[in-house]
Amino acid sequence: MMKYFLSLGSNINAQKNLDFAKKELTKILQNTSSSSIHRTKAEGFEGDDFLNSVVCGETDLTFDELNNKLKLIEDESGRNRNAPKFSARTLDIDIVLQIDENEEILFESNEIEKYTFVSEPLKELI
Repeated sequence: MMKYFLSLGSNINAQKNLDFAKKELTKILQNTSSSSIHRTKAEGFEGDDFLNSVVCGETDLTFDELNNKLKLIEDESGRNRNAPKFSARTLDIDIVLQIDENEEILFESNEIEKYTFVSEPLKELI
């Protein structure tokens, strides 16, 4: 089983979309836990504040299989894939850490060091 840490963010119907994401994630991840919700200013554009959280869970899915399922959850929330990178969004879910059964880090996103809206909630789970 792989352990994944996922960064969630939303600034459109944010609480509703984070709740939706967490519910959907329990369908594909086992032993889930989540950080508290952090409110952060929009970065790179003018917009409503984001609500951010990190969810941790285990699965036998590969990185790519999980990532594909995460994109489907984003799409179900109404995510606009044609919007600019820095823009308002219903839901963004990114894999920020992948750890194998031996506690070896297989993937670590540069977003952990780059953005406090990832690193601060992640600290609550590590």
